[in-house]
Amino acid sequence: MDIELFNKYKKLGRGSWGKDLLMWKTMYTAFLTQNKDEEFTPVTELFLNIFLEIPKARKEGIPIIMHPFNYGPELFHSMNLAPLMQEVFSVGLAPFHFNEPYIDFTNEIGYGDNPTLCNAQRPLIGSYMRGAAPIPDLLFYLSTPCNSLAMTYQVFQNLTGVPGFNIDIPYWAYDKASEFYDGKTIDYLIKQIKELISWIEKETKQKLDLKNLQQTMTQVNQAREYIWEFNELLKTVPCPVPSITGFGNFVTMVTRGGTNDAVKVTKWLRDNAAENVKNGIAGVPDEKIRIAWPYTHIFFDQELFPWLEEQFNAVVILDMLGFYQVLPHDTSTIEKCYESLAKGTLDFSMIGTCRGPIEYYIDFLLNYVKEYKIDCVIMPMQFACKHAYAMARVASEAVREETGLPTLIFGCDPYDSREVTSEEIKERISEFLTQVVL
Repeated sequence: MDIELFNKYKKLGRGSWGKDLLMWKTMYTAFLTQNKDEEFTPVTELFLNIFLEIPKARKEGIPIIMHPFNYGPELFHSMNLAPLMQEVFSVGLAPFHFNEPYIDFTNEIGYGDNPTLCNAQRPLIGSYMRGAAPIPDLLFYLSTPCNSLAMTYQVFQNLTGVPGFNIDIPYWAYDKASEFYDGKTIDYLIKQIKELISWIEKETKQKLDLKNLQQTMTQVNQAREYIWEFNELLKTVPCPVPSITGFGNFVTMVTRGGTNDAVKVTKWLRDNAAENVKNGIAGVPDEKIRIAWPYTHIFFDQELFPWLEEQFNAVVILDMLGFYQVLPHDTSTIEKCYESLAKGTLDFSMIGTCRGPIEYYIDFLLNYVKEYKIDCVIMPMQFACKHAYAMARVASEAVREETGLPTLIFGCDPYDSREVTSEEIKERISEFLTQVVL
């Protein structure tokens, strides 16, 4: 970014953000410094504004609501709240290794360990005990995709005394074409969404503006349409964008879904991909390997995907989070808006694949490898993600039987570099690609 723009954001970060936002401010400064010499894009701008929005809301008296990585904030935006996606904090620490002292302290106080509870959320407990975690006005979380997430949020709620609300995600499908269809699924979730709205109204003493909700849902569905078009463009050979690009859509929708910012970023990503397809430009020059990565990427190592691109001319088409699959919906009436909120929740990244029968994940992976012309599958499974570990082996067998594609499954902690190092991960992947795939 140019020096004037850098100085502008440096100035915006000055002053006291509050004691509980000290680490949040440190992360903002680290991200800004890291991107000083990089191209300034709408995604970069989005990240910077995510950090700036929280102290701004605190100053203006706007309620801050903390929520997990698997829930879009469009309802919160429509109700004039400031959403804080918690994992921006606890996972956002990982690239800078700022999370490691909090992981260690969480171990010391007896709150689980790496093989039992997910380090995507667990640093929240240690950082709170150390006085470094952002403290919201409201807390919201889901029952899925795992007990680890739900438990950590409950512990945080009990420690802080922050008012909280939890939604139970139904097991069964809402699509009538599915063998797991249950006609009560959508109604069950809509009922809880309406209860969530009533709870927010009670806690904030402000009523939901239905017109505002409809406008917000129209915007979120415009962004969903751009993402659907982007995902379709990634089926092109060669892939028109580098490996990490699709993750920008996920971050956008989980932090700014329902806003003009989200429409702007998703359109920019779609337009770039479309322009590259038109001009025959590859995201990875001389593309040789197309990788399916049906899990989260390794957050502590931002150089892993670029390494794959440079060493093997390999492109990771989409990781599980970046594969945002929510389709655009009808928002012509208020009831349709509620239905869109429900479907969006059920199909959100990682929820749609991990909330019910194992067939959800298997079907997702089979469609993924077939539609995106995949050459191999790599699954870096987290120790604490027990349900995903169980699904991985069965799903890999299904992929082998139906497509003949090879799969690499290995254990690591995507958030803690000390469990399995970057060098060990690269060694495993390198051996797989050179001896099995190429």
